[in-house]
Formats: sequence, C-alpha cells, structure tokens
Amino acid sequence: MKKILIDVGSSTVKVYEFLNEKLSLMLQKSILFKNDFDPEKGISQQSKQDLFELFKTIKSKNNEIPIEVYATEIFRKISPSTKQEFIKEVLNITGLNFNIISQEQESYYLTKALIDKCALSDPILIINIGGGSTELIVIKNQQVLEKHNINFGVGTIITQFPDINNSLSIVPITTVVDYVKELLPILENNPKIAFYTGGELNYMTLANYPLKSNILFDDSDHPSVISLKDFQIKNKEVFEKITFKELEDLMPQNPKWMYGARTCCAIAQAICEKYLVTIIIPSNSNIINGVVRE
Repeated sequence: MKKILIDVGSSTVKVYEFLNEKLSLMLQKSILFKNDFDPEKGISQQSKQDLFELFKTIKSKNNEIPIEVYATEIFRKISPSTKQEFIKEVLNITGLNFNIISQEQESYYLTKALIDKCALSDPILIINIGGGSTELIVIKNQQVLEKHNINFGVGTIITQFPDINNSLSIVPITTVVDYVKELLPILENNPKIAFYTGGELNYMTLANYPLKSNILFDDSDHPSVISLKDFQIKNKEVFEKITFKELEDLMPQNPKWMYGARTCCAIAQAICEKYLVTIIIPSNSNIINGVVRE
C-alpha cells in the first residue's frame, strides 16, 4: 500500500513516498519556522500559510492515499493550549493530523533508522543537527550506549553569528567550532566513526566534498565516507571561498536549505573534533526511515 510520510522540522519539510517497501524523497521545502516564532503564539502567520498551502497541494496530488505527519523540534516548544489549537487548525484546514512527536520518540526513530546499518563492533556516533536542537546517540552492537539531547541547533548558532551567511562568511569557521565545543557534553564512550544524518549525503555530493567509497560496510543508503581532515578542509572552503549564492544555486528547487549549510557543517566539525571522530558517514536518513523500519 502506498503512503505519504511528511517530516516537519524547524526549517525544512520533507515529503516521502513509501511504496513497495521502498522509501523515496518526493519533495523538500524549506520554511523557516523559527522566524518570528513565539511559544505563546506559535509559528508566524506566513510560516503557517506556507505550511498549509504545501499540505493542501500534497493532499490534492495524492487523493485517497494515507498521509502521516511527524513534526519535531520547534513544535514541541509551543505552549500546550496554543499547540492544541494549532493541531485543530491544521486538521480543519488541511484534513491532516499534525502529529508532534516527543524528543524520546524522535531519538527512537532516528536510532531505528541506523542502528543495524553498520555491523562494526566499535561504538558509532549518530549526529542529528536540527534547527533548534542537536542529538548525539552512541550505538554499539545494535544497542544504544548513551543519548544526549542538546538545546542548540543551526538557528541558535546563526543567531549568535549572523554574519555566517554573508556572501563569504565574515566569521572564521574556527570561531564557530570553538564556540560549539564549549556547549557539548562529555561522552562516556570513544566513537571513531560517526553517521552525520539529515540530507548530508545529498549536500556533500552537490557541494563536491571529497567523498570516498565506503569500504567499512555494504549499504546502498551509505555509499560514501569522508575523513575528518578532508571534511575540515572543505568546510573552510565553504566558509571562505564559496559564496552563499553559489551554495543556493546548488539546490535551485529549494535554495533556502542552504541557509543552514555552513552552520550545520561547523557544528558537525566541532562534534567530531571534540570526540576525536576520524571517519564521517554522510547520511540522508532521518526519523521517517525509522518510522518505515518500525
């Protein structure tokens, strides 16, 4: 049976088709829900309008097909009464149930998406960087060893360093990396390998990062790896030599996605440096992959 699954994050809506046991990304649209967000009022009227129009378009093109919505991050921060009213409004206007999942559910689905992908016996770090929060999950032998939900994300760091998205970043990447390191918790384990999730395989391919073939394990969803050293070199180039317009042009169908590109990579670099990760596995997996596997 065909299904449409929608992941609504703090800055990007991803729409997937699940058919014949296969999951495929149909569409992604960046809506910056953090702009003018207020816990008591919720998301802005413009963001709400953009979201409703997207939902109605998806529904009109997929008549009679079940559609499931999974919302995370910023929507958890809406006050309880406003949240209830918003969920009712989504249902009344679009006919869709707006399912806001808990932090625990999000961690569970993300872990489910990746926990048995790599059969190595060493601990592996899962890095999931969102608009308003960051998750770190350490797995080993298909078991979760530790989880850390951290209250900062791409939007937080851009607020701290707004010049990061100038044509060329005025802020050195080392400044951002050093700042983020101070916010990170201590890990009990020492993972040398990390899954870097959330569309990063697509981004690194588009931005021409020096990816190498994945010889650690065989998985069509994760064909590539990159060393921390090569990641650092390319990130510096993205900050200092590739203009923001050039980044946007890499994704003409959704240029706003690049709003978080520099910041996200700086956060990931800080995480890998802090915990001495040496190999990064770029991944497009997210909670929807975990929902499907569940």
